[in-house]
Amino acid sequence: MDHRTAADVLSRLAFATEVLEGSTHESKAWANAARVIRQLPGDLRAMMESGQLAEVRGIGSSSLRVIREVLEGREPDELRALEARVPDGLFAIHRIKGLGPAKIRKLWQGLGVTTIGELEHACRENRLVLLDGFGKKTQANVLEQIEQMHRADRVLLRSRASALVLPLLASLRMRGVRAEALGDFRRGMELVDGIAIVVSGDDAVIDETLGAQGVEGGHIDGTTIEVRRTDAARFGVIAVLGTASPEHVELLRARAGERGLELRDDGLYAKGELVACEDEDALYRALELVTTDPERRDPGVPLVGIGKARPRLVELRDLRGALHNHTTESDGAGTLEEMRAAATSMGLEYLGISDHSQSADYARGLTPDRLRAQIATIERARREPGCALLSGVESDILADGKLDYEDAILASIDVVIASVHRRFGLDRDATTQRMVAAAKNVFTDVIGHPTGRLLLGRPANDLDMGAMLDAAAESGCAVELNASPHRLDLHDRHCAMAKERGVPVSIAADAHAPGELLQLEHGIAIARRGGLTPDDVLNCRPLDALREWLHARRQRAGLSS
Repeated sequence: MDHRTAADVLSRLAFATEVLEGSTHESKAWANAARVIRQLPGDLRAMMESGQLAEVRGIGSSSLRVIREVLEGREPDELRALEARVPDGLFAIHRIKGLGPAKIRKLWQGLGVTTIGELEHACRENRLVLLDGFGKKTQANVLEQIEQMHRADRVLLRSRASALVLPLLASLRMRGVRAEALGDFRRGMELVDGIAIVVSGDDAVIDETLGAQGVEGGHIDGTTIEVRRTDAARFGVIAVLGTASPEHVELLRARAGERGLELRDDGLYAKGELVACEDEDALYRALELVTTDPERRDPGVPLVGIGKARPRLVELRDLRGALHNHTTESDGAGTLEEMRAAATSMGLEYLGISDHSQSADYARGLTPDRLRAQIATIERARREPGCALLSGVESDILADGKLDYEDAILASIDVVIASVHRRFGLDRDATTQRMVAAAKNVFTDVIGHPTGRLLLGRPANDLDMGAMLDAAAESGCAVELNASPHRLDLHDRHCAMAKERGVPVSIAADAHAPGELLQLEHGIAIARRGGLTPDDVLNCRPLDALREWLHARRQRAGLSS
């Protein structure tokens, strides 16, 4: 244990030194000492006390001092000082094979990557290939290792849970089994803490199907899964109780009691007799209620009695287009033509192209000349078959809240999305001022991923969301619900705040490849949790209505007649 502990400390010193200063004599000396200690036979303490360790080749005076402090149970001063200057997340990134200190230094300095979550996001946005010494193979290998790490964790991104749950449910249903998801996934949560499903049908068929889909020993592909079995008469109750928050369940139990019924964990009863509830609607009908959508079975959402209206929540089929998407002109992996073909095949009426702006050098952001050239390309492409194309840009919001181009350039673009990509460390007041200024900018059409969070990777920026949304309501701009499963930003409560103020919400794929347009479905889940209807969502508007909205904004700002 002494050998391992000492070698680990020396390795951390070598890593921190090289990340901060590059490959130096000092970093090489620490790394060499770590290798020597790992391979050194004998009792390390005895060798230290006898002076024998000082004679070992590769163990200099600095290494000897550090080893002595480790053996005495003290944290070396050198390590404490260096680690204070290196983000903790870089040490975690060092666990990924193929990423040595030199490459991690490039990731940190070139892309601002400090956590595994930020590294995963950079991979998915095709940014590693922009750095010297990185290629597509390295990027794919890094991403595969990160996904393996996620598989070992219980908490899953929604996209990961979806990839496990939906094929399993489809296979069960194809075999005649009633099956439904439960828990966080069914409620539309952005992070899923364990997978659970309810099934009803022939046990032999269920067992065979589960086995064929890789469910074994309570796990699927390394992730815990709970399979609840029930009969047809109880299925609806189990599905509701397994999805709803405790507060919603208590409301249902009280409602049942008021009507002489008893809602137990295993079913609905009237005077001790089971009341059949073969689906969720049947339970709500028995309680004389309109069904509460799974995403809304949360605290603070009231029950609605039969005969009263509950607004229809937005669905994927309501979306008419997507405004925030990238191409190979910046950090996307799909060409303009490929992105348009994917959008057309999905039945979208329009597609916005919003590559990164000039300050985003890490993502090959567009200079003014390149942006003008892209606008001209889009104009020519509009003559070809396919969904309508809207020119756009994802303009960085600079530290002072200004956008990244001169006004004349911004005025020539159909849709301007304003987003923060750098300087995340501002305090609450400065961050709020920055976002309010961007929301008030007459050229800002949509505030992109407003909190800047990366799920499992970077916390949300600390800002007064109410103040930013008030500014958006005053200026008439929209806010984005970024549907990338690594962001899902806005939070559902912020969606509700936008709705209260009449601020339109744009559900954005933030697609960096053709297939990522499918990410819109994750955004729909969060929008439904926030209580959004089609009327609340900007890109539920048909193209003509969207153009009218954009034109009205420009008229209001005095930018068009």
